[in-house]
Amino acid sequence: MTLDLRGKYIFSFLLLVLIAIVTANIYLEYTLGEWLETQLVTELRRHATVGRLLAESPESVSDNKDFDRFVNIFGHDPDIRITYISDDGRVLGDSHRSGAALRAMENHRSRPEVVAALQEGFGISRRESATLEQGMLYVALPFRQPEGGQGVVRAAVPLEGVQALTSRLRLSIIVAGLIAIMTAISLSGLFAHWTTHSQRHVIACAQTMAHSARAPRIEIHADDALAGLASSLNLLAEEKNETLALLAERQSQMLAVLQSMHEGVIALDGRLMITLMNRSVMELLRLQQAPVGEAVQHILPQRMSAQLGLERLHLPSQPFSTEFELEGPVVRRVAAVVTPLHEHPGHVIVLRDVTEKRRLDAMRRDFVANVSHELRTPVSVLQANAQTLLEGALEDKKYSRILVSAMERNASRLGKLIADLLDLSRLEADQFTMEIQSLSLLSVVQDVVDLVRMAAQQKEIGLRVAVDERMSIWADAEGLRRILINFLDNAIKYTPNGSQVEVRTSEQQGQWRLEVVDNGPGIAPQHCDRVFERFYRVDSGRSRKMGGTGLGLSIVKHLAEKMGETVGMEGVEPHGSVFWLSLSRVVWVG
Repeated sequence: MTLDLRGKYIFSFLLLVLIAIVTANIYLEYTLGEWLETQLVTELRRHATVGRLLAESPESVSDNKDFDRFVNIFGHDPDIRITYISDDGRVLGDSHRSGAALRAMENHRSRPEVVAALQEGFGISRRESATLEQGMLYVALPFRQPEGGQGVVRAAVPLEGVQALTSRLRLSIIVAGLIAIMTAISLSGLFAHWTTHSQRHVIACAQTMAHSARAPRIEIHADDALAGLASSLNLLAEEKNETLALLAERQSQMLAVLQSMHEGVIALDGRLMITLMNRSVMELLRLQQAPVGEAVQHILPQRMSAQLGLERLHLPSQPFSTEFELEGPVVRRVAAVVTPLHEHPGHVIVLRDVTEKRRLDAMRRDFVANVSHELRTPVSVLQANAQTLLEGALEDKKYSRILVSAMERNASRLGKLIADLLDLSRLEADQFTMEIQSLSLLSVVQDVVDLVRMAAQQKEIGLRVAVDERMSIWADAEGLRRILINFLDNAIKYTPNGSQVEVRTSEQQGQWRLEVVDNGPGIAPQHCDRVFERFYRVDSGRSRKMGGTGLGLSIVKHLAEKMGETVGMEGVEPHGSVFWLSLSRVVWVG
């Protein structure tokens, strides 16, 4: 249902009144209920105080008849229930129970108000009475029993009266609210008619302007609040300027979007003149300003123009794409998509720098080729040796043992290569789970050194640890061990017999690092940036002879990145290498 302006005013006014009434109802009900309960608690505490004074009077004795006499004093008020309870929970007297019924009452030691009174000196509880089976409000005070110890005098009142009073209060507020709503309906109609008279007049005239060739002029009153709107409707000539401003704003928004695009965009008219060029193209072609109005073939490099067919001063009428190299300080690979404009002469050229994408594609191809090459050798050995054994070499125990031994070595190499490939795949797919925790760095280093100690002893290589025992780091324990094992394993493999390998920590420009230093032959500077690539080997023949897969340092790099750290390699003077892992979260213990 669609409301007119007057109906909206009436509806809004009634809605506000209704919200105010509901809010007042909730507030008053809550406030008065809280006030009433406070008054009841005060009244009950006064009765309990009188009961305590009676119980602590010199004339009181320890037998229950006196307590019966005390509770009978309150018997004139049937709504107030007084109960005397001993410190062990026995009911000594109750204004609503006597005789056998009194003796049959259950132990009250665990009642919340009794517990609070004995422990804190005052107890209050609002709950269902197990004896009377109705909601009660309890107030309890402790008293000193004549024979020693503490008892509790408790005053209670049914909550039915409070609930009845609250219901009557709610009904009164609802009736008052209904009266207010009826009054508001009458007043809102008059108010809406009075306030919307001018608006309805302006709306009627505006509708006439929209549907008639000659629109009547709207009468303007100097003291009318709608005089500004009436003047605007009379000045329809300003609509053209507003429309032009809107078009200019939209064009500005379109240009802002184009200038923010990562892809380069060139718009051409039917004569191949540049009508638009965004910032990405200017950066790609190293232009200082957009050459709007110039011929595109004079702006683009010659190779790009040839690829796009601009040398023939035309572009195809169907979309097409091409790719070329753009010369400069850094040679970049650029993909271009040319699309003709619909219903307008001209074309749009979209340029995208795909240098990094092509580099990743080349790395992917190299990776596949390297994996194939690495798998071919052990598989060929296994196949050849198995064929030789099947052809009769099994009868020659000495020769067959050599063949089987070679098969076992190559199978082990193949298994390690597959395991490394799986680990690398999991790391790159972000499926490798890590548990970052606080670790004692010295403890982890000692564990790894103990694992490689036998291999170092076989080559008479000394292992030295220089790590402060107070240093603790936040890292994944298994990931840190694998990084260290790889660093130490490479250092032991490629360091000559009788050398020295050291595991140490150092601080470089405020950043702590864990370093593995050897005094081996070192690595040439041109290889330092690539040693962490997959299957990259400084000396391929020697690496394969040592049994490496070419994936260890790549796995190390991914593990470090997953822990939020970095790895690197540097040369050591006069010879040797240092492989390091950054430690960004160091904590000193002790």
